[in-house]
Amino acid sequence: MQQEPPLIVRTRPQLWELFGIWRLSIVPRIAPQILLVAAFSAAVTWAWHRYPVAFHSFSVAPFTLLGIALSIFLGFRNNACYDRWWEARRQLGGLISEVRSLTRLTVTLKGGNRERRTRTVRRIIGWVYALMAHLRGQPVPREVLHYWPRGEGHMVATVRPAGSPDPGPRDSCEWLLREIAHEYAAMLADHEFGEQIYQRIDERLSSMATIQAACERIRFTPTPFAYTLLLQRTAYAFCFLLPFGLVTTMGYATPLFSALVAYAFFGLDVLGDEMEEPFGDWPNALPLSAMARTMEISLLEAIGAEDVPQPLAPVDHLLR
Repeated sequence: MQQEPPLIVRTRPQLWELFGIWRLSIVPRIAPQILLVAAFSAAVTWAWHRYPVAFHSFSVAPFTLLGIALSIFLGFRNNACYDRWWEARRQLGGLISEVRSLTRLTVTLKGGNRERRTRTVRRIIGWVYALMAHLRGQPVPREVLHYWPRGEGHMVATVRPAGSPDPGPRDSCEWLLREIAHEYAAMLADHEFGEQIYQRIDERLSSMATIQAACERIRFTPTPFAYTLLLQRTAYAFCFLLPFGLVTTMGYATPLFSALVAYAFFGLDVLGDEMEEPFGDWPNALPLSAMARTMEISLLEAIGAEDVPQPLAPVDHLLR
């Protein structure tokens, strides 16, 4: 599978580590804004030093009221973005449960074609990897071809590995899920199980399709652009006007305090952007590779496979 965006996994830093964490923080993304605000504040401080009379009419009181309103606005947006992130994680957690339940139903039935059921479970693993790539907006990964070999006929005729000029249909994961459903319907027609068992299997497949649709809803429905634009405009206006209110009281410390305020507001804004896209390419995106590997291990162990991979572990505090 392609290299996936990671999720930060580390313990809470100690007090002496707080200001030394750079790579895993939000600072690299907002450093240009912080430096720009600090430079502008330094220019305002220089102007105040040269022409102090021109700044006597400025007061910090209006900025206090605007800052409170902006903080509340940022809090509401970040809560909404975190709800998207948590909903995506909840849906994928439910998916793990559903594929395990479906596999348990498949492998514990008495009689029937054992090889056919093993092949069906391996196809479920291929569908999982196809879904994860679909949510990332990536081509169908090579793992799909591993669990859906071309020798099985027409079922993977339109699936291409990642990097090929024709990555296959956009709805490959939906197409694969339909083929899995066809396989179970064929088992029913061959009397490998009865209608009651098939109904339970169909419920699991329907739940998997529902989870896929819920994740697609999150993936393809961003927060309204006007909402984000209003917040960013207000944050920039506040940070660039703040030095005029601070300079008469803070003096030469104005650039420092302005930079701290910019760090808080722009940091919350960018963090909200990352939470808004739980399947995106940010460090705080969900570790879809690790989740797919978890399901792969569970399903392979259920069918007694020998080539069971190891779980993915964090590398430098990053879980992919």
